[in-house]
Amino acid sequence: MKLDEIITTLSRGDLTELPVEALLAARLQWSELLPVIEELIQKFIANEALTDPESNLLFFGICLIVDRKQFSCFDSLINLTNKDDCNAPLDNLLGDFIGSELSTAYYILAQGNPEQLCFLVNSEQAGEIVKMGALCALFCQLHTGQIDRETLNQSIPGFIDNLVKYNHSIALFELVNLLISNEFNHYHSQCVGLVESNIIDEGKIENQCIIDWDNQSIGFSEWESGLISGDYDVIDSLSQWAGFNAESEMNDEDLMAVFDDLMNTPRELDDRYFESLDNQQPFIADIQPGRNDPCPCGSGKKFKKCCLN
Repeated sequence: MKLDEIITTLSRGDLTELPVEALLAARLQWSELLPVIEELIQKFIANEALTDPESNLLFFGICLIVDRKQFSCFDSLINLTNKDDCNAPLDNLLGDFIGSELSTAYYILAQGNPEQLCFLVNSEQAGEIVKMGALCALFCQLHTGQIDRETLNQSIPGFIDNLVKYNHSIALFELVNLLISNEFNHYHSQCVGLVESNIIDEGKIENQCIIDWDNQSIGFSEWESGLISGDYDVIDSLSQWAGFNAESEMNDEDLMAVFDDLMNTPRELDDRYFESLDNQQPFIADIQPGRNDPCPCGSGKKFKKCCLN
């Protein structure tokens, strides 16, 4: 596949299946494709409007930057994501990538350097999910020995002050969870004060977890669970997305069959209908995952940030 064919395919907005052939070809011709992606990144950072095809191509390009471990693009990724993540244009560009893949992207491209990640956490422009991704990447650097506790500890008071200042209470709660699970116990009193002053108010159970400060009760590690990894395969990752997973979607024939069944079902059902049904075993609910466990739907997010909502 030639470069122009790769660009055309990855720019399409009507893709219902992952463009595996184009992504494989993009890997082989990455040195030629990278300047095109870098130009789009700079255009996005400068707040220039992108066409839909440009946005589609840039999305795949960012995924490929992580896949190819293009470390030279780390600063550009930081500047690109230093925006509000709940509204256009960042949400339109990256979608679920922000919540499920961005922390891995930060972790891989940062190469153990915390400075730019700290910049994002303290940024006035960055949104809460972006800040949570940066925080998780930082604590994974700690978990894998890329930074030490003292280096990270020096930044934590500033993180708390800035998250309070910008009213980023969800990111603040995420930080407190990370402090508890990583045994930064000297912040206990300060964080209890945030609960008592209603600066953190995530609900009775969550607030009580902070008050109790049980290091074992929030023993969730993004690194150990695989939610953050030192490797990223764009094909393996995106193939799990519902939009690229044919098995997760009903085709038109299936939808019409459901519609026909609904339309042809009698409004009044007599006893013969119920007698025709097979005996069913009592429903036994599955064991629910914890709030900080990986979501069982496979989204790559924590349960509390996904299907629990």
